Order: sequence, then C-alpha cells, then structure tokens
Amino acid sequence: MSKFKMIVLDMDDTLMNSDNEVSAETKSYLIDIQDKGYSVVLASGRPTEGMIPVARELQLNHNESFIISYNGGKTIKMSNEEVEVSKPVSKDNFDLIVDYCRERGFLVLTYDNGYIIHDSDHEYMNIESELTGLPMKRVEDIKSCINHDVPKVMGVDYVGNITEARVDLNGFFNEDIDVTTSKPFFLEFMAKDVSKGNAIKALCKKENINLEEVVVFGDSLNDQSMFDVAGYSVAMGNASEELKESADVVTLDNNSEGIPHMLKKLI
Repeated sequence: MSKFKMIVLDMDDTLMNSDNEVSAETKSYLIDIQDKGYSVVLASGRPTEGMIPVARELQLNHNESFIISYNGGKTIKMSNEEVEVSKPVSKDNFDLIVDYCRERGFLVLTYDNGYIIHDSDHEYMNIESELTGLPMKRVEDIKSCINHDVPKVMGVDYVGNITEARVDLNGFFNEDIDVTTSKPFFLEFMAKDVSKGNAIKALCKKENINLEEVVVFGDSLNDQSMFDVAGYSVAMGNASEELKESADVVTLDNNSEGIPHMLKKLI
C-alpha cells in the first residue's frame, strides 16, 4: 500500500457525474481499493438520507466506513448507519437565518424527518430534491413549522445574488453560524466550526489515521476546508478556479473518471 490510508470524496460534481450517477468504472475502482484495505469516506453538503444510497452502492457499509453529511454537521458510521457526531443549527439561529434570507428574497430550505422543507417558490427550488432524492414538503410558514434545531439551512437564489451575499458575509453569519457554498446558487448556513475539514480531523483522530495519510477530492468552495487539512488535495477538472489554485493537483473532470485516473497514480 502507499502512504495514504483514507480517500475522502465530495459527491456532487466530484464523485457524481452530470447524470447524478457514479460511473461503473469509478464504482468498481472504489470497491476494489476498499478490498485492498483503503478507507473510502464520502463528505458532502447533502443531507444524510441523500448520501446513504450511494454509500451503500459503494459498499461503505461492508467496510466499516463513514459518511460526513451537511458539510460536516453529521458523521455517520455506515456499518450501522448511526450518527456518531451531530452539530446542528439552533432554533434561534434558524429564525435569524430565515429573516436574513427573506430580506434578500432567497428561497429558504431546511431538512426535517426525511423531507426538504420550504414555504415559498423559486425557479431553482427543486434542484436539491433532484440531487438528493429527498421529497419536497411545503409548509405555510417555515419558522412556525420548525420548532427545533436543524442540521443545516440553505438560501437559494440566482448566482449573482448568492455570490454577492457570500462575499458580503465572508464565511460568517454571526458568532454561532458559518456560511459556505456548494453550488453557486446555494448559500449554506451551518453551526460554527462545522466544516468538512473539521469533521475529517475528528474522524482521523478517532480512527488513528494521520492527516498526512488522507487524500481528498473536491470541486467547490465547501471543499476548501478539506484541502486545508488533508495530506494531499485533488481538484476535479470542473472545479472552481479558486479551488484549483489551492489544490496539490488537478485531475480530469467528473465526467471523465477523474477520481480513478488520479488515484491510480497515487496508490
């Protein structure tokens, strides 16, 4: 085996191709390297329920592996699908985020009991459902409906408006809430210090794996924290220019078997 022990993969536009599928070649390769002793972990902004089917497809449940959902808000052990770490957004902060998004005209999405919850419409409202497979549920008023902590909140709008808000917030909504983007039309709000990178650090400590032994693959701003902590970072060919600049190397895009293409060189 190489010096690397863990491979952490973003999902959308990294592991998943433009048809929202894992290609047969990539799937076969990832199953094969797990059989050889490498750990494969999925890390995504997706809700847990939107990750588990792909994790099962890649046989993570048979290999004592993990998924990191909600941009690091939850870590789930796939052998029993139990939540090992959970860092939610409080109800008080949820209400503040909803107020902020409404003032800017953003559609607000959150997650509850396997549904994507919303109380208004937008041209992009169904994208998250199409990506994750979770059904949409419209409520009369999202603040009244949600009376508990939530794993993550999203503001959805056109790219220019989301970009303006992202630049203005510069990663921080308030002292309790951090902000990132996974797609250019999704503004994502998580509890402070929740990130894929911090989740990987905690998981590696638990599993006695040195961060230098971790390879990460990503394409978007919410993958930057992974690139900051891992021993080796790989940007997809379709990644943002900002992420490519911070990567150790750039591989082929998500429609061209970029993951196995690079891993064959590394391990």
